[in-house]
Amino acid sequence: MQYNIVQTENDQKMTIKGKPEVIIIVFLSLWGSACITPLFSFPFIAYDSLYSIGTKTLTCEHNASQKVVCKQTSEHLLGYAKSEETIWQNVTKADFHLVTRKKDSDEQWINLKTNDKEVTIFSDRMSPSLSLGAEELASWVEKFNKFVDSGDGKIELIYPASQQWQLVIVPCLLLLFPAIEILLAYLLLQWHCLTFDRNEQSLIWEVQTIFGKQNYRFLLADIQEIKITKVRGNKGGTFYYIKIYISGRKSPIPLVSSSITNTQNMAQSLGQFLKINVQDLTDRWS
Repeated sequence: MQYNIVQTENDQKMTIKGKPEVIIIVFLSLWGSACITPLFSFPFIAYDSLYSIGTKTLTCEHNASQKVVCKQTSEHLLGYAKSEETIWQNVTKADFHLVTRKKDSDEQWINLKTNDKEVTIFSDRMSPSLSLGAEELASWVEKFNKFVDSGDGKIELIYPASQQWQLVIVPCLLLLFPAIEILLAYLLLQWHCLTFDRNEQSLIWEVQTIFGKQNYRFLLADIQEIKITKVRGNKGGTFYYIKIYISGRKSPIPLVSSSITNTQNMAQSLGQFLKINVQDLTDRWS
């Protein structure tokens, strides 16, 4: 962070103004530009994903001529959108298929046979989110074929909707990166202004963030000590902190800089103004 110290001619007031460095603003601008473009597609992707959430129910029964009629009802938006229905007449048999693959997961599907065509009603490749166990599907096919020969009753197959919530992951990811952008902007885009006033015997600390401004007021008499420390950054850099400790406040007011010279000069000027000794701990890591 870049700092600017302003002191009045009569030495009764000192103001320290801090603002983000240019490189931080450039980084956030590039990140924000990269996040905005995918957001244009968010309404379409989100609608398509939410619309796909719902159950599919296959209901088969015998008609008056003892022929099997199967109706598949597809719900959307968990039943809040209009459902779709597909009907197949004269179904004669169901076949279960299972292909074991080495790299990918097994692929399984069910075909319904009619007098003139064959229809796939379940497929991992067509609907990977509608996942049922192979044993369950094989058992249902066996029951269905017995049902076809029985001549009465009704049989159903319900594709569960529980795993379809995976479809919402993509829209959530589109919102994740702008959320990170907002968090970084809140943490990094901060303007600090510390005003030390001898006439008022007060310290006013103003913090301007993207969510607004906050003001804190302390008495100069409550300032206990000033320390200079150094810490290692996540990528190997070194940062220097001026920590202003105030009575009754759990954490100190931190002023961070990447320059040890600027940090020491600013701390010494502040110490002379407040007539407080500055502890320079830059010979060790914090």
